[in-house]
Amino acid sequence: MVLGDCPVGTHVTLRSVTAHRERLRMAELGFVPGASIRVVSRSLGGRMVVAVGAARLALDGPTATAVSVEAAR
Repeated sequence: MVLGDCPVGTHVTLRSVTAHRERLRMAELGFVPGASIRVVSRSLGGRMVVAVGAARLALDGPTATAVSVEAAR
């Protein structure tokens, strides 16, 4: 599944980032395979705020759909 489809409050584990242009920057921000992500809020247009570790990051809709995740265990 992709991060952009997850509802608020969902805890997921990152599998991969398919957005080639953003991949390096997202890795610098903690978006690496195995990272724990929690969806904090969503807004119109697919934008969302997620928590990665202690950081909170805002993502636009296309970027959120480029992040492949799986349900947290």
